[in-house]
Amino acid sequence: MPTYDELDVLAVRALAHPLRLRLLDLLRLEGPSTATLLARRLGESSGATSYHLRLLAKYGYIEEAPRRQGRERWWAYRERRVTLPREGDDAGARDLLARLLSREAHALDRFVASRSRVPEWDDAAFFQSRAFRLTPAQLDELRRSLEALLAPLRGVDDDDAPEGALPVRLLAFGFPSITEDTNEPEH
Repeated sequence: MPTYDELDVLAVRALAHPLRLRLLDLLRLEGPSTATLLARRLGESSGATSYHLRLLAKYGYIEEAPRRQGRERWWAYRERRVTLPREGDDAGARDLLARLLSREAHALDRFVASRSRVPEWDDAAFFQSRAFRLTPAQLDELRRSLEALLAPLRGVDDDDAPEGALPVRLLAFGFPSITEDTNEPEH
């Protein structure tokens, strides 16, 4: 039986497939769906989407949602904290992180390119870069505080969302500044 750490490595690797990332994005940003509807949306076969959805469910990224009608299985995004492996030099984990960040950068680029068409969203959007001196414990507390602040917003689904609400991406990074020449923390 795999250990927790081994399961976490497998869970991270489950995200390595581009179709799985696209499925996660759709479920996260557009709400629950079926394999058939997702297949049509992505131009894939329902067999392929069904297979990848089951794998995402196996590792806790999505879960079955209540059936809306008929016998089709509905899937919903499930918040899951991903921990990248610490041991060794896991190029796969770095590649996955680069791919995830690239997807978010492309989403930001699409927004910036369309800002003039959505001025009410342009006024509300924000981009911040700040620097703080923190200990690991303080950084962990900051992460927990952000999670607590955002938790009430997670439960809003399409039926409960206010009129005019759109899916919003929120990125927050917190990490120590490492010098390029020594790979050591800056002091």
